[in-house]
Amino acid sequence: MPDFRINDDWILNRISSQSNSFSDWLSNLMKTVEKSLENAPPEIAEEIKKDKNFDSLKDLDKELALAQKELAKLGGFGKKMSSFSSKIIDSVKKPIQMTIQKSLKDIESLDSIPELEFLTGKKKDLSSALYDVSKERGIESEGLLYLIQALPDLEAFLYSTSVKKYYRDHTEHALRVAVLGDFLLEQDFGQGSLEGLISELTDLDNKLLKDKFWWIIGLLHDIGYPLGKMTTAVNYSLVNQILKCYPTIDLEFIPFEINLAWKGDQEDYLKIIEEGLSKEARTLIREGAGYQFKDIAGKSHLFLKQENGHPEFNFKSDVNLDHGVISALSLLRGLGSPKEILDNDEYIGYILAARAMALHNFKAQLKDYVFEEQPLAFYLMLIDELQEWGRPIPIQIRDTYFTTELEKVSLLDELLLTLDEFSWLMQFKNQQAKELMKFNFNLFSKEKKKSFGRLDSGETFPKTKINLQDIEIKQDKKKKKENIIAQDIIII
Repeated sequence: MPDFRINDDWILNRISSQSNSFSDWLSNLMKTVEKSLENAPPEIAEEIKKDKNFDSLKDLDKELALAQKELAKLGGFGKKMSSFSSKIIDSVKKPIQMTIQKSLKDIESLDSIPELEFLTGKKKDLSSALYDVSKERGIESEGLLYLIQALPDLEAFLYSTSVKKYYRDHTEHALRVAVLGDFLLEQDFGQGSLEGLISELTDLDNKLLKDKFWWIIGLLHDIGYPLGKMTTAVNYSLVNQILKCYPTIDLEFIPFEINLAWKGDQEDYLKIIEEGLSKEARTLIREGAGYQFKDIAGKSHLFLKQENGHPEFNFKSDVNLDHGVISALSLLRGLGSPKEILDNDEYIGYILAARAMALHNFKAQLKDYVFEEQPLAFYLMLIDELQEWGRPIPIQIRDTYFTTELEKVSLLDELLLTLDEFSWLMQFKNQQAKELMKFNFNLFSKEKKKSFGRLDSGETFPKTKINLQDIEIKQDKKKKKENIIAQDIIII
């Protein structure tokens, strides 16, 4: 039996126990519930007050409903009490909503008030918590916080264009990575806690590593993704839609190109990231920043009328911005000038965080991916690859002649973790999602082996096993049966 089911319920519960804002919300909620139940029948009030954690609040409606069922068994007297308890339910809900609104208005970091359903766990919306958690974990740069707020809008554009027909969530993904990594840092696999091992290798303070710098890495490691994909999104998706719609018109256009500006101190930030890395890694970082293409000369493309319409524009840009490098540069530029960063000894944690973010997306085999060489980069890459659950993929489905519906499907609902063996189980059971996206288990497994294969646990990091299973579910007269139709095991 697995020790943990890692899913979004688990993520939300960990956030609620660690976040000051969540703690304040829940504290106020429980006080309101207790006050509202002062005049309730003792047996109902006592039943609800037994458990004062997030789960009891989340199941408040269910607990009251069960109490009503028990009262119904008491005949006429029970009916009267049941009617009274129904009024209690309404009286509880209203002050809860009012108190939430009142308490949240005092939090300046929120532009809008999350819905009651989100705070009580009925609405799973991790992106709503990303901004607040980011501020709590030491992300103070106004530019970075603004970008975190803007990410959902940028992702909405990327979803709608589907970026070469494939795009996955990165906003909620960031919070999942941060929370899962925070949990594993606490674990002891025989050589002390992971945070202790990484702290020893990096000379970072244990507490700062776990409570600040890891969260910065987890929350910000993909903020460069929209910029890295925007050129492809515009040129591949939008241009091709125009070509498709106007097959009889001669068209000429200059492709949309984005590169970083190199007239200022951009290169100095790159040098901070590159220090101490292998030659191969430094080359990849320069390429990921588009350094070799300092000047973009737009070349026009001509599409003349053809009998069968315009051919598809298969855009390929020389500039290939890497989102990990962009994320790292965003972090460093939010701290100050290169000189300010280098002159401040307290910034070493930020520099190591930026270095890990810059390295995490390269598909090459680098010596930097050995745990003892770059422990934070290794750790980020491991957690990043493990975080597969709940990441919706857009599938375009034409529902009528005039409209196309964008349906989001998720292949995986949860990870199963066995802590003693440090083994992970990914079971792909969602048949509808697999059919919609034409899921190929062998291809997925091959890609995962390649991604995890970059990592070398060295002599210190615990051996890790990832078990991938393609599950077929069949319903007979009595119950559902789950059959493993394909399986692969990856050892790091």
